[in-house]
Amino acid sequence: MKPLSLQDISEYWLAAERPEAAALSYKPAVLIECTLNYRSLRAGLNHSEERNYTAWLPESDLAIDWDNFATPIDTELKLQLQEDPDIAYLQGNYTTAASDFEQYRAQLLNNLIRKERLRIYFNPVFGLFSAPEDDLQDFLPLVAEAALGRVEPELRHLRGKFQLHLEQIREAHSDREMDSDELSEALFTRNLRFSESEHRLAEMFSTLAGSVFGAAKPRRQSDSISWLDSELREDLGRIEQEASNALRRLYDEYLTLANEYDIYEIGLQPDNIQVMRHALLWVPIAL
Repeated sequence: MKPLSLQDISEYWLAAERPEAAALSYKPAVLIECTLNYRSLRAGLNHSEERNYTAWLPESDLAIDWDNFATPIDTELKLQLQEDPDIAYLQGNYTTAASDFEQYRAQLLNNLIRKERLRIYFNPVFGLFSAPEDDLQDFLPLVAEAALGRVEPELRHLRGKFQLHLEQIREAHSDREMDSDELSEALFTRNLRFSESEHRLAEMFSTLAGSVFGAAKPRRQSDSISWLDSELREDLGRIEQEASNALRRLYDEYLTLANEYDIYEIGLQPDNIQVMRHALLWVPIAL
């Protein structure tokens, strides 16, 4: 027989998920269904969630424990209006009256106000907030896009700066005197070196990741390289290495910005909790 009957209190039975009903017993719990409304002007958020909170009905003069849920709050409850005849009732010394449910309700609301928090992701640099349903992998691409927008002006500045350096080297080496016998070969070699250097710089600046993967590797020099060609390659190599170092620093700054996040917590006020109903819930448990 039921160890407790309450007038004016709705009563439900939780559907048993396991077939061995004979090994289960009904234990009474308090069920409170409510809607939580999380609001934050800073995060621009107005988010509502429906929750089912359950706690075991206390025996004798013990207090109800809303930190020990009778059923998980993140699962849908399959409620029945009648008991399963194959499941017996767990007996206990239950002295609860219908009027006690208002006290249980007030205690739950106080507990939610003190402890319940909606946690979302937040980037303090760009003031970005995730949506409540977003996980970290959904949020970080938004931060990465904002970080790229922050460093792109500097990326364009660096590209123009090193293109100017390249032109200055071109002009400096164009003014050097050469013998007529060396002129044709030297011009060809010089143009080839500049073309190669321009191509490598363009690859480095094509994407921000060029700071890591676009560094020019020194090429093997033959014994027949003239003094002029050797000096030119040294100047071009220096410019490419400086460009690579500057891009690497910019890329490191980008990675720091793109991966920075904090946890932002939003609490509840009494007006943010709306109780839909409360009831006595019989939960089948294994003995």
